[in-house]
Amino acid sequence: MYAARDFAAGETVMSFRLRPIDEREYRELPAGEDLFVHSYGGHRYLYPEPARFVNHADDPSCAQDFDRQRHLALRPIAAGEPITIDARLETARELDTYLEAFRRAAADRSATSLLALVDSDATLWRAGRPHRGRESIVEALLAGEPLQPTALDWQVGTGRWEALCSAAIETPTGPGHLTLLLKIIAGNWQLRYLHHD
Repeated sequence: MYAARDFAAGETVMSFRLRPIDEREYRELPAGEDLFVHSYGGHRYLYPEPARFVNHADDPSCAQDFDRQRHLALRPIAAGEPITIDARLETARELDTYLEAFRRAAADRSATSLLALVDSDATLWRAGRPHRGRESIVEALLAGEPLQPTALDWQVGTGRWEALCSAAIETPTGPGHLTLLLKIIAGNWQLRYLHHD
């Protein structure tokens, strides 16, 4: 993606509208189209053209305005110069919105919302006991105190398809630790493993 004209710093270089899609629509996408699906707050969104073709750069020419769905020039951009973003910020937003959805679902004691955030083959270790499968995990999560992780440390896997989170939590008996492994499954971040002590 290259600038068709000059842009001033702070100017909107590109606006776009993310299209929400469900799992059925995701599975019906043509081959290769799945690469343009991102997951925010437990929901899938398809990036449209031309926004999907903006590449990553460590020193990007644009900043993402996620709320207004646009890219803003960080500095003057000359016609013919590449339009780039820091894609790590996009991944960070995906993980932050997933975790916020998880926190909200746990605080609201919403089985339906938690079920949407947990993979069917996930495992939870809690108090030295394993729980396997989506329904068992949600039942165990709802039976205990709501998990509200803080002091997060994310490690994102190669290719952006997996992420490991180490976090602190408060428990009725004092400080605890939480480890979450998330994986993109059918275009959506899902909990694959959770260890709570």
